[in-house]
Amino acid sequence: MLSLSRRAELVIKRVTMAGNRARRIGGLLTAIALATAGCGSVASPTREGSLPPGVMSAAWACRQVIQRAGREFFTRVERVHLVLATYAKGEPVESRGDISTGMPPGTLVWIVEVHAKAINWDHSVRAGYHSPAQPYTDYSVVMNARTGLVTDQGECRCWPLPLSKVGTVVSPPPEC
Repeated sequence: MLSLSRRAELVIKRVTMAGNRARRIGGLLTAIALATAGCGSVASPTREGSLPPGVMSAAWACRQVIQRAGREFFTRVERVHLVLATYAKGEPVESRGDISTGMPPGTLVWIVEVHAKAINWDHSVRAGYHSPAQPYTDYSVVMNARTGLVTDQGECRCWPLPLSKVGTVVSPPPEC
């Protein structure tokens, strides 16, 4: 026969296990809700609910880029494209051939490309640099798909980047 203290330990263990299971299920449901939550429909043959564990949704990645940029950065966002890829595959597409060592090659990243009427990036430039007569209209980012860390970003007049070469392109509404 079990002692009273041993019975209490077993009951506490079962309650703890049930609580852990409930938290895991709750966490899973939260992850599914966050992964599938969007800001409109997503034109993609792969459902966002099928993302690897810990990867932010395309909608969340899009909002991260648009919101971090600030209100004055973009003049009228017209289109946004994203693709989930490994750093080794995605970074050269975003930077048009160049690859840096910002992340390990197998790191999952979102390549986010924003096309707007104008990009108003007030950043440091080399001495003697003159702004182009026509404003840049395209801005792209390489973002860690789990942490949101941006390791590369750039502006150009190069819409669209060949993102479909590295993965399925997701195209949320311009306002994310």
